[in-house]
Amino acid sequence: MKKKVLAVVASAALASCIAITGCSGGSSSDAKASSGSAESSASQAQPASSAPQAEAKYAVNIDDCQVTTDYAGKPAIVVTYTWTNNSDKATSFMVAVSAKVFQGGVQLDTGIVSDIDSQSSMSEIKPGATATVQQAYVLDDQTDVTVECTELISLDDTVIAEKTFSVA
Repeated sequence: MKKKVLAVVASAALASCIAITGCSGGSSSDAKASSGSAESSASQAQPASSAPQAEAKYAVNIDDCQVTTDYAGKPAIVVTYTWTNNSDKATSFMVAVSAKVFQGGVQLDTGIVSDIDSQSSMSEIKPGATATVQQAYVLDDQTDVTVECTELISLDDTVIAEKTFSVA
């Protein structure tokens, strides 16, 4: 009797291990495939300008970039975005758009500066409304920065706005 119970428990444990390994193996290959498609999307997105695309749920224009300093005295930039909510429900810039800034191909960290309204990116706007948002980023050096915006939740990570600024 004990041998039968032990055999059932061992079989269940083995089946669980196989199921978990099978699930993680599929995710890993999916992640590799999705990372490859993200790379191809990024290389195809090079010609994108800061003009919004019509089919996107959110239209983003990258307006301006100003050099400043963060709270610790490090060089930083403040990027100004104008965005329009073309979706069917109210949302905020922070929830709708993924804005990334790169310098030398490396993503910059967000910064904390005193001269912007950092809460504006969390304020919801209704469908059809337009708002202006500012976000700060800490600079690594004085080379050009590239700003890219995509929908935060998207299947293809299509760049909806892109602009390069000189910070020297």
